[in-house]
Amino acid sequence: MRNAYYQKQEVTIEFDCRFTVKVLECSLSEIIKAFCSFLPNLLTDFIMKVLLGYAEYVMSLKNKPFSCEICGNNHYFIWKTRHGKTTRILTIFQWVVLHQLQVQCSSCKHKFYLTRKLLGIEPMKRIPEQTRRKLGLIGSLASFRVARKIISMFGWTIDKMTLWRAVQETGKEIDFNLDPDELAHGEADGTGIPIQGIKNRGKELKVFVQHKKGGGIRVAGVDIGNYHGGWKRLFEPVIEIMKGFKTFLLVTDGDTTILDSLKGKVKVLFQRCLWHIPHQLKFTLWKDKVKRKSGDWLYLLAEIMEICAIRPLVDDLDVIKSMVKSKTERLAKLILFCKDKGYRMSAEYLENARPDLFTAISNRLNGKSTSRVERLMRTVNLRINVGKWSTSGALNATKIRLAYYYNGFDA
Repeated sequence: MRNAYYQKQEVTIEFDCRFTVKVLECSLSEIIKAFCSFLPNLLTDFIMKVLLGYAEYVMSLKNKPFSCEICGNNHYFIWKTRHGKTTRILTIFQWVVLHQLQVQCSSCKHKFYLTRKLLGIEPMKRIPEQTRRKLGLIGSLASFRVARKIISMFGWTIDKMTLWRAVQETGKEIDFNLDPDELAHGEADGTGIPIQGIKNRGKELKVFVQHKKGGGIRVAGVDIGNYHGGWKRLFEPVIEIMKGFKTFLLVTDGDTTILDSLKGKVKVLFQRCLWHIPHQLKFTLWKDKVKRKSGDWLYLLAEIMEICAIRPLVDDLDVIKSMVKSKTERLAKLILFCKDKGYRMSAEYLENARPDLFTAISNRLNGKSTSRVERLMRTVNLRINVGKWSTSGALNATKIRLAYYYNGFDA
């Protein structure tokens, strides 16, 4: 524990070093290779020199930045050894082996080590938090095999299991929530992910994002669960903040279980994602056995794209009403066309989507209602598609990756 009365002060410590270097030729690659060979020793000597110099300084202070764990004394201590038994610590450059500095309390004679106290590292931990978080970020941005290779190119090696543990521990520390100072506008969507022991994409990654005032999005919730449901757990942490907004515009791909998890709890304006409508219509046309690029296929896709195209910055209420009326009439004709042609699945899909297609523009809440979360899903899949995961493993890697790209996470 650091003493409340201790004031940080700059300490100057001199460091000199001499190394004998043997090189076959004076090329940059040979020089870098030589440097990497003695980097562990150089780093160890540097840390020990600074550590010992700083320890001598704090031992000269009346109020120490540490106290005795037994009696609470923080004034009077004597040195027992400056070269005690060693401890191994992983830095962002290499593993280093440091000598323990040991002192004795003058009041109760209790002896303890100073090394980890001064370095800010918890007892028994070989990987400090700052190193673990960096490894966790590396492991979330690239596959463990690639991450290990990249690290080895800079002169040191680390096993893939250490990277995996760093990802899991770092991911567990990251939480997402709504920001009450950002927009009352969000999107929710899910995507399948490969899970060990389940064929194909056995689980669904569920993501909730919030639009920011300055543009772009931030992640407000992430979870992994079964398809067609399971959104309640994701939305539970954000309910109270969502209640603080007068209304909240939620854009989804049409999954009714998303809205069901919020019914009766908060006031939500539901908007179908206009990007998903043409995309999903292609699937229903396939189920209706409509030949791709046929006349009917091209007509339906062209019409629905025109209907879903909303011009931004339309804020005149009369213009909005006229535009929505025109698009609604065109949609009704398109549904009738599908029914006349016997395209039952496509007609039902458009019929179900019709009530929530123009919620945002009708309420003058952001003219465009296209998916930002789809781009986010591509960011997720670049990592998650490499191999198969456990549910917790996939969730933790995804949390770090999304926090880095969208929420300003800095390792």
